[in-house]
Amino acid sequence: MTKSLGERYASKRDLWLCLARAFAPPAGGDYHAAFVQDLPDDLAAIGEEIGLNIVSELDNFAGAARQLPDGLEIQRSYAALFVTPPAPVFMNTAIYLDGVFLGQNEIDLNTLYARHGYEQHAEFHDLNDHAAVQFEFVALLFNKAATAALANEDMEALAYAAEAERFLNAFPKHWMTAFLQGLAQAVLRHDRGGVYLHLAKIAWLAIEQSLAESPAQSELAAVTTFPDGSSRGLGPLTAEDLAEIALRL
Repeated sequence: MTKSLGERYASKRDLWLCLARAFAPPAGGDYHAAFVQDLPDDLAAIGEEIGLNIVSELDNFAGAARQLPDGLEIQRSYAALFVTPPAPVFMNTAIYLDGVFLGQNEIDLNTLYARHGYEQHAEFHDLNDHAAVQFEFVALLFNKAATAALANEDMEALAYAAEAERFLNAFPKHWMTAFLQGLAQAVLRHDRGGVYLHLAKIAWLAIEQSLAESPAQSELAAVTTFPDGSSRGLGPLTAEDLAEIALRL
């Protein structure tokens, strides 16, 4: 059964929300069950919904997650990888792009978040370049796209989806390789981080799919028709055009 535009964007929203929560600091009494049992099931369902082939990495993640006996062990693994100095992997990704914390990428992210009315959760205390914050922002944009599509505002929906794609291309695409390398080295040297390495590979596959398919751009022709002689029909809207529309909405 073919999914509607709104349903597809809602599935993409759920994917990035899952990844955002997975890369946020683990907390809560039910976190172990959510991480070990619910997360693999949710990602498997979403992967089928959007045609994302993550079966192999998801099996690897689920197998590694089952080796974590409780929530405390997940917290220890997360802290050893990303928090406790000298942490082998940085969650604050501007360091991969600028070489420093609080560099130009942090400034650019703050500006973009503000333009879309995005604010971190009050209980999350970290910089705006944290990987989880960026993934949650992508989810916000796809949520706006889904909401607009379900209201039959297809141009608005495509504009928000195009902005999500542009964000993935401008930020996560450029730091993900270094992030993956850091995780792979941590697994080899410290025998830690296997679950997060597999999650990062899933995120990378999602980025590749989104940018390869560019669904907002390819779907544009299906929802927009212009009368002969219309100035709007002089040329196709680009992803940049759609992203600019999203910023003005």
